[in-house]
Amino acid sequence: MATSLLTTVENRSGVDSLAEAVHRPVQAVLQKRPELRTTLDGTWLGHPLHAALTDFPVGAWATGVVLDIAGLGRRKKSLHDAAFTAHAFGLAAAGVAALAGLADWSYLDGKPRRVGFVHAALNTVAAGLFGASLLLRKSGRRGAGIAASTAGFGVVLGSAWLGGVMSYHYGIGVSHRAFEQGGPSGFVPVLRNDELADGQLRRVVAEGAPILLARANGRVHAIGDTCTHLGCSLSAGRLDGERVICACHGSQFRLRDGRVMVGPATDSEPHYETRVRDGQIEVRKSGLNGAS
Repeated sequence: MATSLLTTVENRSGVDSLAEAVHRPVQAVLQKRPELRTTLDGTWLGHPLHAALTDFPVGAWATGVVLDIAGLGRRKKSLHDAAFTAHAFGLAAAGVAALAGLADWSYLDGKPRRVGFVHAALNTVAAGLFGASLLLRKSGRRGAGIAASTAGFGVVLGSAWLGGVMSYHYGIGVSHRAFEQGGPSGFVPVLRNDELADGQLRRVVAEGAPILLARANGRVHAIGDTCTHLGCSLSAGRLDGERVICACHGSQFRLRDGRVMVGPATDSEPHYETRVRDGQIEVRKSGLNGAS
């Protein structure tokens, strides 16, 4: 049933027009505010921010549901107040998590964008139910409030399943170099020195590891070639001083150690030492890997 549901969402092309109406303005704002984009992506955290934030609303709402159950048939104001507080905190936290989720979603297209849109739509429905629950409780209709929040939590569970699909099926938020080989531990030749001009980017492979070679200001640098964000080849990007900018979504990595400097990427690139011997550029894995 789950697989059938996912296939239905993936192939629902009618979602695209609705998704585009949201996608375009979100992308425009993030492009104009790179500092906001980097904050919401979690580059500063070294980990996707959205994944870290979603624990707060889900945990708070689960706590509220448990407190509601514990308070059934009891006139314990402390339990009722605690449930109200938990649901209110969850609603506030959901708003913050949604901002980070929108940033992650803004880079997607095709099937992942459709699934992400439905995931967000379900979260919006859930937030509406939890908001209604708070209003009902405030007006003294606690039973109706519990019914609304319980329904909202059920919607959250369905949305969370789609969130898992985004991460574990499509690899959104996962470092796209996670399963690559580590590269050579000793120096190996990868390219003739005269085949790399100053300011040029070249992709090479050494012992199964895709590596970006770049000559900047006369010096040869080598870092991982697979952008950790969504797997694009950094060799298709461009140099900006001693940084490489990914052509797909603008992530920036420092050439001297592979450190991610600007998101949406959150994970750094492996770094490789370089030397020139007998007219060949040779590389070997370094221990830097994003060190400051």
